[in-house]
Amino acid sequence: MQIPLLHALTLYPALRAFALCLLLAGPACAQIAPEPESLGLARRVVVDSGLARSFRGLVEQMQADLKAQAAATRPDAAKDLAAVLAELQPDFDTAADAMTDRAAGFYAARLSRRELGDIAVFFAGPSGKAYVAAQPALIGDLAGAMAEWRRQTSIAMLTRVRAKMREKGRDF
Repeated sequence: MQIPLLHALTLYPALRAFALCLLLAGPACAQIAPEPESLGLARRVVVDSGLARSFRGLVEQMQADLKAQAAATRPDAAKDLAAVLAELQPDFDTAADAMTDRAAGFYAARLSRRELGDIAVFFAGPSGKAYVAAQPALIGDLAGAMAEWRRQTSIAMLTRVRAKMREKGRDF
């Protein structure tokens, strides 16, 4: 049984969205594969900038969370879990590498080969290496500062919005 296209578009929102994308954007909707040279430079930037390190760190954090959860709920399985995690480590490494490749694709799609080359040179140099080495501490500093900034800004924003709404005769 064939479903008429118009009927299919009304039944399946995903198909409707895809059709709309093709209609409005045409070729722009499809991603153009970056050149291999750009992908190589982008991967180098992702690795040398420390971004790939963060993917591996997330995998390590997931493993630590799993161990902590198992320790709390299944302490008898700790030894077996450690063995299983060690056995599966190559798969986890592959997952981190896949995310590194995906990130490289994003970089290569948004930056020119020249820009990627300039960035790669920076990260390969002493200033770039110092930047990468300082990143974990900087991120820690920024996380604390941003939490406090968000709290203060939220309070100030709410206070001002309430005052303006009161001026309009509304209690907010």
